[in-house]
Amino acid sequence: MPGTIWSFSQARRLGPGPETTLVQGPGVSWVHPDGVGVQIDTITPEIRALYNVLAKVKRERDEYKRRWEEEYTVRVQLQDRVTELQEEAQEAEACQEELAMKVEQLKAELVVFKGLMSNNITELDTKIQEKAMKVDMDICRRIDITAKLCDVAQQRNCEDMIKMFQSLHLSPVKVPASVGRKRERKQVSDEDTSLSESDASRKPDEEEEDETTAMSINEEMQRMLNQLREYDFEDDCDSLTWEETEETLLLWEDFSGYAIAAAEVQGEQDDSLEKVIKDTESLFKSREKEYQETIDQIELELATAKNDMNRHLHEYMEMCSMKRGLDVQMETCRRLITQSGDRKSPAFTPASNSESAPNEESEESDRDPPSDASIR
Repeated sequence: MPGTIWSFSQARRLGPGPETTLVQGPGVSWVHPDGVGVQIDTITPEIRALYNVLAKVKRERDEYKRRWEEEYTVRVQLQDRVTELQEEAQEAEACQEELAMKVEQLKAELVVFKGLMSNNITELDTKIQEKAMKVDMDICRRIDITAKLCDVAQQRNCEDMIKMFQSLHLSPVKVPASVGRKRERKQVSDEDTSLSESDASRKPDEEEEDETTAMSINEEMQRMLNQLREYDFEDDCDSLTWEETEETLLLWEDFSGYAIAAAEVQGEQDDSLEKVIKDTESLFKSREKEYQETIDQIELELATAKNDMNRHLHEYMEMCSMKRGLDVQMETCRRLITQSGDRKSPAFTPASNSESAPNEESEESDRDPPSDASIR
């Protein structure tokens, strides 16, 4: 059979024992390189050629078998690799769909986020402007109250001075210095007595009017002081002011990167969404920081204005106390002047010269103003 060694050998038994002796037969054995063994002296050239062909076929068959096994192994590996690639492709498609959904969701969230932030910023601008108007109105009201208080104080001082001069000039008849005009004074004395009676009748009415005016002024001043004391100075963050100047007024147009970022968001691909979101967040943070700085500055200015108002109020209270002291001193001076006038009047009015009494009183009244001025 091809592929096996075919050697002709004959085993012979020599001797009666159990041992057998292998005796090589005649001829020389020939072994084919491919494992086909035949005996040389028993084959012909044709059989040898046939054995050579069979050996070549066997070699080719083994080579084909080896190549087929290698190709089969490679094909199995390729099939496994194709299966893995198909699975990876399916996973990649699923991931791509998920990423597309996330991108759409991020786009929607970005639109909503922009809308919310724009609404919040608009509301913040509106509140700041309202608070600024409120603070401006409060400041104007305080300035008006201070001006009104000053006007009332000045009016009170003027009225007090007028009343003082009127009290010092109650007798309207002036006495001449020369004694040679006594006859003229006797002729005019009748008219002067009638005028003095009319003035005496008007004096209580004028005093009542002055008292009512003074009482009304005092009531008005007291009411204004109570209003200032009861006025609630807001110390919280709502008491803000807002000046629409180039340095403090912040608008969306002030940020050039905002419009550029909005245009890039519309034109760029999905991979630029994260960058746009970061730019928007940084923009909002910077704007919030600037708002906070503006609010701090406004609160500082408001605190300064409140301190100034309190200082003005204390100064006004001191002025009122000084005025009350001056009023007391003036009233004391008036009483002293009145008492001195009452003491001097009997010495200059004897019983025999009753007609010249009004004239002498007028002389005393004429002499009193310079003394009053010297007292002041």
